Amino acid sequence: MGFRVREEIIRLPLLIRVLRQPDLAASLDEASWGLLMRQARTANVLGRTLAAIETCIPSVEWPLRAQQALVAENHLADHRLRSLHWEAAGLARLLNGVGTRLVLLKGAAYALDEHRFARYRHFGDIDILVPRARLDEVERLLNASGWLGTKLDPYDQLYYRRWMHELPPLQHLHRGTNLDVHHAILPLTARYKPDSALLFGGAREARALPLVDVLSPADMFLHAAAHLFCEGEHENALRNLLDLHDLLEVFFVAESLTVAELLDRARVLDLTVVLALAARYLERVFTDRNAVAISGGLRENGLFPKRHDYGDWMFDAVFLGFHPSQPIPFLALARVTLYLRAHMLRMPFGQLAVHLTRKALKRKKDD
Repeated sequence: MGFRVREEIIRLPLLIRVLRQPDLAASLDEASWGLLMRQARTANVLGRTLAAIETCIPSVEWPLRAQQALVAENHLADHRLRSLHWEAAGLARLLNGVGTRLVLLKGAAYALDEHRFARYRHFGDIDILVPRARLDEVERLLNASGWLGTKLDPYDQLYYRRWMHELPPLQHLHRGTNLDVHHAILPLTARYKPDSALLFGGAREARALPLVDVLSPADMFLHAAAHLFCEGEHENALRNLLDLHDLLEVFFVAESLTVAELLDRARVLDLTVVLALAARYLERVFTDRNAVAISGGLRENGLFPKRHDYGDWMFDAVFLGFHPSQPIPFLALARVTLYLRAHMLRMPFGQLAVHLTRKALKRKKDD
């Protein structure tokens, strides 16, 4: 599949072509290297892209500014990993003191579980998962330790606490580190309803920090897919899809995860549709062979959604249109549509109408 029709109309961005086949960088001139790095930096995958190229082309053969960029990315990665390790260890000690095991999510989990692709991954906050029954106690403990809320508006507080899957975002008073405390991976009112107890039941120790846990391989992948295809965030859409590609490469080899196990877990967690979307766009964007196997398994088991291609125009747009060098028709419309789609998945229509109206009135008042 892989954009066969669309490639006739829109040439794939250089970044995606190099991510598909890193040795293509050997044929790039200095101007093309510059474009590649600009595209990769905009998509927040510069370090990941340069590391992939280095596996087949020694960095000494690169243009000087590409070599310098790799050195800088390595320094940044070392700093991020040290800071993350320190913050996660402190949070773990804090919560373990009251008998709550810390479970890391998303970028922090990938990094502390020592996945190579995550070395260069940027993440703006630390995401953790705690049992909903312990949420009030955990919040009081975090507040007493300098983690304070950033959403002070009364309606925002109500919105998070009554309907969402997390507390209002926290930030450390002195260090400025951002923390998202989840009790589920999707909102309480969402269309899909993964059982958090199952996630806790499958969690295991992080390789780099046994004080904390991470989700099981299947759950980690399904959570990443749910975040990408249910949250409506377009800014890091390509990076998050690349995360899925890398997770499959790791789990299907190092963790011996099978298609059957992933399908079964998706069914149990009510995330089969999300898995089908992940497989479709991994195949379209990265020609991912593991995604092809997943789609085949879904079809064989009668689990593939009847309408699986309705969103191609908007998902194609956000996966391709991450840089000004790649003009994409209807990109702005695609971003708005994905935002509205995410809200429709997040809550029932009547509740959504009230919520969006209230937010619009508040913005107008603030203006």
